[in-house]
Amino acid sequence: MSLDPGAPDRDVAGVASELRGPVAGCGLAGAARGAWRNPVIRLVAGVAISAAFLAITVSRVDLGETARALSSAAPGGILLAIMLVLGELTIRAERWRILLHPSAQVALRSAFAYLTIGYFANAVLPARLGDPARAYLAGRSFGISSLVTLGTVVVERVSDALLILVVVLLAGIVVAPGSQLAGSAAVLTVAAVIGMVLAVAVGIGVVRSGLLDRGFGRRLWAVVARVGEGAAVLRRPRGAALILGLTIFPFGVAVCTFGAVCGALGLPLDPVQWAFVLGVLALSTAIPAAPGSLGTYEFAGVTALGILGVDPSQALAATVLIHVIAALPPALLGLASTLILHVRIADLQTAGSVPATVAAEG
Repeated sequence: MSLDPGAPDRDVAGVASELRGPVAGCGLAGAARGAWRNPVIRLVAGVAISAAFLAITVSRVDLGETARALSSAAPGGILLAIMLVLGELTIRAERWRILLHPSAQVALRSAFAYLTIGYFANAVLPARLGDPARAYLAGRSFGISSLVTLGTVVVERVSDALLILVVVLLAGIVVAPGSQLAGSAAVLTVAAVIGMVLAVAVGIGVVRSGLLDRGFGRRLWAVVARVGEGAAVLRRPRGAALILGLTIFPFGVAVCTFGAVCGALGLPLDPVQWAFVLGVLALSTAIPAAPGSLGTYEFAGVTALGILGVDPSQALAATVLIHVIAALPPALLGLASTLILHVRIADLQTAGSVPATVAAEG
């Protein structure tokens, strides 16, 4: 399996060039999008956000107690958590392979390799650019449109996000019914449902208006249609059920991973509480921050565990440990995959920006 990182992707670059003209003149909004696509601006903004959240978190804890808690963590629990992370990665790679199946026959090892490259890119690039980077590089390697592979990643992320919102809402009602966080999860869930309904209504209105039959609308619809091909598996009930199962299953494994971390640190939490905290941690990764969600992740973990009555220093120890265990093995595997497939860090930056440009402008 080989890559040619120097050649542009025809689907992505071509559509991006067509869309760039009409959108480039959108005044302040266009300038803001252009500025955000600058990697230096993204990095500086992400680091500033992370530093602010990290400062707030550290001000609430005794770092000495946190260090002592980490040093006394049971090795068996840590080893179990690492094994569970590897199992979760394999399940997610299988889900992605199934999503890609209508467009390309992809071996599990290839899906696993590019999935971990995406995780590695998320660890070194701000604003989670590892997802579009994975779509771009995998599309070229698998011989299919990068817009189609981007569509499969969108299906993954939407499925995960909806599941996490439901878990946080239900678990929040059970473990912390009166908390502000549980209330916020309820608001987010309602907002998500309303947003989906409005999106469907607007989509129907646009289609009936005929705007997609001419000029920019036709080009925009071409992009949407290509991305939509990534959801082809969902058109069959069996395929949709399979993707649903392969979304719930790895999240359950991740919950058990956090449970192993809690066991290693001696935190007396139950599985519903594990799910609540893990859901909050997952939601925190949506905040634009430094690579690896440093700072925002720790703030979310200490806040969620604090709602459950865990001491802030112990909460930070648990959050740091799950952060390292969940992020480091996939990133190291992704680094190995980039070396094996001859992908450079500069290629990841370029790959991350090209599909993102299409998504932002389309």
